[in-house]
Amino acid sequence: MKNEMQNYRNNDYDPFFDFFAPLTYSEKRYERGLQMKTDIKEDDHSYTLEVELPGIDKNDIHVSLNDGYLTIQAKAESKNDANSNDHTRYIHRERFSGVSTRSYYVGDVDEHAITAKFENGVLKVTLPKEKEEKPAEHLISIQ
Repeated sequence: MKNEMQNYRNNDYDPFFDFFAPLTYSEKRYERGLQMKTDIKEDDHSYTLEVELPGIDKNDIHVSLNDGYLTIQAKAESKNDANSNDHTRYIHRERFSGVSTRSYYVGDVDEHAITAKFENGVLKVTLPKEKEEKPAEHLISIQ
């Protein structure tokens, strides 16, 4: 916590205030969303995006490719709210509920060669690398 406090000081941000702030408070609202942290790996033939989607159901994830952009959309629902019959109130909440979208520019990719797998809260999307076309050898005649 001490290190976190030092980081917050640099941003003129008081985490204690945000702890008790209502969810509609807009100053640090971006931190309340699903952040889709992503690692990108490369091998000789492909790129692999590993996107963290903790607590998301596989059926609530949609991946699409349009105009060179790979878009991932995830819907998170708070199961506690829908099934809650008690009269408790949250004073602090960090779990995201709603729809989050993130796009990655991938260029011209064969959409039929893209694969996706979701396991243990991580979505792995594999995209083939574009084949490098070597220019045909052009012989120059000597006169």
